[in-house]
Amino acid sequence: MEIKHLIDDIVLNDQFRVFQNEKEKALLEIIKIQLEKNLVNENINSMYKKFDIDISNISNLVDVPFIPVNMFKKFELLTCKKDNITRVLNSSATTTGIPSKIYLDRTTSIHQSQALIATLTSFLGRNRRPLLILDTESVNKNKGNLSARGAAIRGVSNFASSITYIMDEKNGSLEINKLKLKEFEKKNKDKEILVYGFTYIIWSKFIRALEKDNIKLSLPNMKLLHSGGWKKLVSEKVEKEEFNRRCARVFGTKKENIMDFYGMVEQVGVVFVDCECGYKHVPDFADIIIRDFNTMEEVNPGETGMIEVMSILGSSYPAQAILTEDVGELVGIDDCKCGRRGKYFKFKSRVEKSEIRGCGDTFAERENFT
Repeated sequence: MEIKHLIDDIVLNDQFRVFQNEKEKALLEIIKIQLEKNLVNENINSMYKKFDIDISNISNLVDVPFIPVNMFKKFELLTCKKDNITRVLNSSATTTGIPSKIYLDRTTSIHQSQALIATLTSFLGRNRRPLLILDTESVNKNKGNLSARGAAIRGVSNFASSITYIMDEKNGSLEINKLKLKEFEKKNKDKEILVYGFTYIIWSKFIRALEKDNIKLSLPNMKLLHSGGWKKLVSEKVEKEEFNRRCARVFGTKKENIMDFYGMVEQVGVVFVDCECGYKHVPDFADIIIRDFNTMEEVNPGETGMIEVMSILGSSYPAQAILTEDVGELVGIDDCKCGRRGKYFKFKSRVEKSEIRGCGDTFAERENFT
């Protein structure tokens, strides 16, 4: 079967239904074909030769050669003709001043969009609803080159019946447009709505601002999806429980409706959303390997290590195995009480002294919030 059809068979189905052993066999078959295609990139080819990697001998996912995430800042890692590139995603340029560049062709873009929809459908259902974006519309305007914030907004927008941006940029800072917020609340008070934003922007420029003015909304049927910027919150000693509690109070909803997800611009389309038990789950088209800090072997449930994110979505860059600079705990496999199969885990922190590369973190570094 053609590789595109193999990918479609996984991406277009309901997610979190496949047991881990069965999933690994299906992913490995596709990934080995993709690794062969990646050899057209001279940097990848050189790496494989240096480490004496024989793709035909790879028998499980843990042995798939990974690419450290910071290599996307240093090398042009595309695996298709430049003429086929339709969009370039840019990560944050922080201490190095150099962003990661992720090159997307049409096939990769379509698979990433389909994968994100398939994942979020498991948590949100299929119905479209009014979408409130806690950001400025300008982050979603550049079609050729797109930031992580813009890419995330476009992905979540697939679930929108209407879109309202609630922040204005003034003198390089974000401020709530309170008139638009009041209009949105009045119009959608009793509806199911979706809210999206980057974690630190939500906290510093929305929640704290409304608390300061003693403003509470009445949107009980909302769901808030958020990601990015946790490192800055942790440095301010804001834990996840406090974040969820104060967001729920401002929006006038239950804490269970505040949903954090983990993702990265190098793996757009792959997001790990909190289930009702508080754990992040791996969809059927992706996998994670949490590697021991010293041995780089896969850890056992209950142990922590560096997060590696695997995916079959990329045909224009090496998305198959990317080692992040993040720390996670492998909680379990196939047995979460929420009923979703596959691995589930907790995000713990960034690796100490690693570059702050999340867009939410970068936003926090640029501004001196009070």
